[in-house]
Amino acid sequence: MGTPRRSAPCPAGESAPGKIPEDARPSRLRLPPRRAIVHVDIDAFFASVEVLLDPTLKGKPVIVGGLPHERGVASTCSYEARTYGVRSGMPLRRCRQLCPGGVFVRGNHRVYQAFSEKFFRILRDYTPDVEEASLDEAYLDLTRCRRLYPSLGAAVRDMKVRVERETGLTVSVGAASNKVLAKLATRKAKPGGLFELAPGAEEEFLRGLPIDALPGIGPKAQVVLRLLNLRTIGDLWGLSRATLHSLFGAGGDEIYLQSRGVDGRALAAAGVPKSVSRETTFLEDLWDERLLLAHLAYLCDRLTLALRREGLYAHVIEVKARYADFRTEARRRLVLSPLRETGRIFPIVRDLFRELWSGSRLALRLVGVKAADLARSRPLSLFEPSAEREERLGRALDEVRAKYGFGSVLTVRERMLGVLYGFEADRGFVLKTASLTK
Repeated sequence: MGTPRRSAPCPAGESAPGKIPEDARPSRLRLPPRRAIVHVDIDAFFASVEVLLDPTLKGKPVIVGGLPHERGVASTCSYEARTYGVRSGMPLRRCRQLCPGGVFVRGNHRVYQAFSEKFFRILRDYTPDVEEASLDEAYLDLTRCRRLYPSLGAAVRDMKVRVERETGLTVSVGAASNKVLAKLATRKAKPGGLFELAPGAEEEFLRGLPIDALPGIGPKAQVVLRLLNLRTIGDLWGLSRATLHSLFGAGGDEIYLQSRGVDGRALAAAGVPKSVSRETTFLEDLWDERLLLAHLAYLCDRLTLALRREGLYAHVIEVKARYADFRTEARRRLVLSPLRETGRIFPIVRDLFRELWSGSRLALRLVGVKAADLARSRPLSLFEPSAEREERLGRALDEVRAKYGFGSVLTVRERMLGVLYGFEADRGFVLKTASLTK
């Protein structure tokens, strides 16, 4: 009887071909104590609001962001439009090609903001631990509130029903032990569903999901992984952490952990943002300096409104310009005493813009303004005029615009520069622009 043949040992750190190492399986990893994380996402937010305001749009392919002949991109589209291949971020003209019968709407950010604020107010009734991921997306940590909710599933269902009843919008909800699993659970729940990932079910849940479902895997990483014939998250389990690190650097470590359902990130606390910006893309390339300054005046008003709303001051003011050949340039200025008054910021913006515009032979397709190096307070100065009067004026304008819309009051600067081309009863003054940030 011959000696039994023994298979050659695998190199250290690697597993036999086609076999997933036991310690690499999601269910075998040592996970931290289970948390109760909920991810909530409003389905097709802007488009859903438009349908709610105009029920005749129900069931139609709605595309929000501008009119089909304009240069902007789709902010959101309804699920009916998505069946034609339309996606957020797609140029409006391309959307028209894919969906000739689409209903194109410019949208109204003031209305969307009001719905968003109501959405978050409801969520905070369930827990103080809420992360605002975007206007229509949130993470909730119910871990500290476990004693209030003996049944997590019942609490989440109650929250979903209440949000939909009080806002009129449909939401998708995912519940799991961490942020990445909760977001993936929401993906499975869409549209309009609720999915709770039970303890111990992580491995089976993750195995068949496509690799692009993981937040950390972008388009470039997808190309590399598909060249390796890796299509699902389960396929990734056959790669060691060292291999993924060699392919993607530090991002490979994140892919290794998240593909196995490991995510120790806490909810992000609301803090001081790095910057606030507003920009606009024009319907046609513009040469007229007067009209360009008019748009910049409007953007400054929008910018300072956001600064006052957040209680912020800016040490750095920046102006951006994109030319007809898509070349983009920017100029910035540091101010020793931080600002948030339109009357003080606009002169700086005007001077920076003229530096950019001086001697240019090309028209512009986009302009933008940015406030950076932000602070919550402004030091007192004995040698600068008080900004109290302009602060009071700014707050008064904010109150009027909050009640009647931003276009209900325009500054003399905006009117004199000729920024307007018409007035609409439901939207106020409408600008000559295709795409305007909030």
